[in-house]
Parts: sequence; C-alpha cells; structure tokens
Amino acid sequence: MVRILIVIAVVFAWVFIRFLVAYNKQRNAIAAKGGIKTIYKPLIDGLLEYRSAQIIQDKKDFITIGGTFTDPVFNRECGLWTVIIQPTFKLLNVKYQAHIDLGGGETAKQMWDFPTNMPQDETLSVIKKKADEFEVYGIFK
Repeated sequence: MVRILIVIAVVFAWVFIRFLVAYNKQRNAIAAKGGIKTIYKPLIDGLLEYRSAQIIQDKKDFITIGGTFTDPVFNRECGLWTVIIQPTFKLLNVKYQAHIDLGGGETAKQMWDFPTNMPQDETLSVIKKKADEFEVYGIFK
C-alpha cells in the first residue's frame, strides 16, 4: 500500500514539474517577443477603440482591458465590461464579461479559445460581435 502511494506521489510530482517547466518556457518566450502588448498589438488596439477602453492590468502572462458603458440619455456610467487576453500554450484564451444596469440589468459572459496562429483581425471580429450585442442601447461606441 505504501509503495502504491509513493508511486502515485512520484507520478504526480513528475507531471507537476513538467507543467511548471512548460509554463515557465511559455512565459520566457512571450517576454522574448516583447510581451503580450507587442505580440497581440492589433487585437489590443482594436479593443481600445471602444469609448472609455483602457488597459487595466498588464502582467507577463495576461492583459485585461476594460471600460464603462454610458447611458445615452443621462450621460452617466451604467455598466462595466472587461476582456482578459491570456496565451495558454497553443491557444489564446479570451474572456469577455459585461454588465449593464439599464432596463433591470443584463450580464454577458463569454470565453473563447482561439488558436495562437489565427489572424488577430478574425479574433477581434468574434469578440466585437459579442460585445456589440450591447450596442442596441447605443452605449458602447
């Protein structure tokens, strides 16, 4: 019984160490290319076109862009949106979340895994299509 536990612990440790090595290798590769802001500049610039958009967090392994919605009648903030861009090995993980307070409130959440070699303009169009669902209120752009 003890031998089985030792074997399981060794296998678990080996898998965990391999994951850490691969994760560190990916972070170093991103840093060597100039960071996420450089690698995904067209995608980030496209998201920064929205009114009130700004970079909220810029870390080595992810970037968060966000902004506020504005009520077109009263010209006041009425919600928040964020997009988190994170390369994860061979995929680009993008998380979109928005909440709007107009009409009783509405929340949208979406997560995509795009291939890292997918053209960034295509990635941007998928994200903007989801984000523009709130445009019916005339508050986003």
